Amino acid sequence: MKKYIQHYSIKWIFSLCALLFLSCEDYLDKAPESDITEEDVFQEFIPFQGFIEDMYQSIIDVAMRQEWGLTAWNWGDEVVGGGSWDIAFNDNGDYLWGAYNVTNSPFYGQRSSKTGPRQKQGYWDNGWYGIRKANIALENIENCIACTQEQKNLLEGQAYFFRAYFHYEILRAWGGIPYIDKVFLPTDEMRYPRLTYHQTAERISEDLRKAAELLPVDWDQTQTGQAYAGQNKLRLTKGAAYGYLGKNLLYAASPLMNGVSTGNYVFDANMCMKAAAAFHEVIKLADQGVYALEPWSTYSDNFYKVDRTVPLGKEIIFSNPIPGLEHSSSRWEFGAHFLNTHGGYGTFASPTENYIEYFGMANGLPIFEPGSGYDPANPWENRDPRFYYNILKHGDQLVRNFTDNVPEMDRYALLHIGGRHRSAGNSTTGYGYTKFYPMEWNRFENSTLPTQRYFQCPKLRLADVYLMYAEAVNEAFGPTTSPTNISGGLTSQEAINIVRKRADVPDVDSRFLIDKETFRDIIWRERAVELAFENHRWYDLRRWYVAHELKYREKYALNFDADLTYFTKVLYKVKVFDMKHYWLPFLPEQASLYPEFPQNPGW
Repeated sequence: MKKYIQHYSIKWIFSLCALLFLSCEDYLDKAPESDITEEDVFQEFIPFQGFIEDMYQSIIDVAMRQEWGLTAWNWGDEVVGGGSWDIAFNDNGDYLWGAYNVTNSPFYGQRSSKTGPRQKQGYWDNGWYGIRKANIALENIENCIACTQEQKNLLEGQAYFFRAYFHYEILRAWGGIPYIDKVFLPTDEMRYPRLTYHQTAERISEDLRKAAELLPVDWDQTQTGQAYAGQNKLRLTKGAAYGYLGKNLLYAASPLMNGVSTGNYVFDANMCMKAAAAFHEVIKLADQGVYALEPWSTYSDNFYKVDRTVPLGKEIIFSNPIPGLEHSSSRWEFGAHFLNTHGGYGTFASPTENYIEYFGMANGLPIFEPGSGYDPANPWENRDPRFYYNILKHGDQLVRNFTDNVPEMDRYALLHIGGRHRSAGNSTTGYGYTKFYPMEWNRFENSTLPTQRYFQCPKLRLADVYLMYAEAVNEAFGPTTSPTNISGGLTSQEAINIVRKRADVPDVDSRFLIDKETFRDIIWRERAVELAFENHRWYDLRRWYVAHELKYREKYALNFDADLTYFTKVLYKVKVFDMKHYWLPFLPEQASLYPEFPQNPGW
């Protein structure tokens, strides 16, 4: 089956034209081991599942982006990057530059002259390729004559999920697109018009509902999956389908997406109710023990394991595949995630002071709220525990063991103005980040650092589900009212408090429960804190229709001296984000294929 995938994984070139199976003559010109017919592939479960497996490989692993590290997938107001790609694409808003120079872009893919999987993946090309394969699979389900009904359900459920998922990733970045639900022939005329955002989202929802009906809660509990018990963790499940159904509906309900479809740039309360109902199905699975928030003591297991094993805890609902434990240099580029002094490549990302301010106090209050206890002269004291987990601050220990080969000046973070670690290639804002690696992963203690470590940025974890559920319920019912369309459903306040409790953060103070507008600010802050640097912020700011506002474009640093006698918030740069930047541009040659497929406004 692997050979089949190798010979049939032909690059999808978007003009919404067909990805062809090879002709008979071309096929016979291939190596003898590739002489496999469609009947060989689709009549039995194992080869058919092998065909499905290729779609898993099309899921973009944002942590795999070469060289620029954190800034390759965090494009909001959270970090200042150290690479030219970040400056052009992210801060200067030159999205088309990113389209043609995609070594580090997770969006377009397949246009780089470089080789290797890191330079070849993008939501655009991988998406259309995956959609093509999903449609081929769906058209061949009944040809699996040797399959049991359970096996057909597994195959069909995965195909429906992938067709929806790949459309969704393109939709939320580029806007409304044609929904492709058939296998095209070379003779087919491609004149499919772009749908509105809502129309595309509805088609995605239809497929995800079908996937949720067909997929199991746990593959290990199916007769088919028992043969591979313990090895099914990353396979698609009912929870993943319901999670993405809710996410798709919440995005469609959000002000930007609702606005471009209806002209009304506010939340759609009715669609929020539907989103909450979908998230509730995942929460019910958590109540049954299928999923669980990772305990605070092992919170990092969501992202990495110190022993180099794969992080696959019960909080992870959906993520990209992990091809083995070898962590070879052809896949993992860890050097981008460290201070240059500690083994980095000189492209270290620096969290901004404005983003740091979203992290509240240990008593649960936002830092500038009366009674919070925040002291501007001692800004890092008594903060939310998640601040200390995510953020590298001045004075923090940088290596685990102070051996003779660790210089004194590199044992603790010196992030003050003029400090050892406050420079280009290190921190430029006075902060670093620590979310995705432990202290001992540095060049002094690990000579194989760039090639022998793995971390992941999960696609969907349970904490995100609780937060999206809270957002959907708040917009439809307010912070303290139980949803009327869900039996036994949590209130928005209760869902938020579940996530906060894991980090020992007190419940939301009653002063923020007045109305949905007040509580909305708490939810937005909670997403910034809990999901920091996990590829959500840019999407959130866009869907909330606030990314163009100055407060979300300004990026600040914190200046202070070695003795901490002063702290000054200074403007580092203003991010370019005009109205056209709400949607990525299509490549000009693609947007000129036919009139029914126009370019996005402003591009």
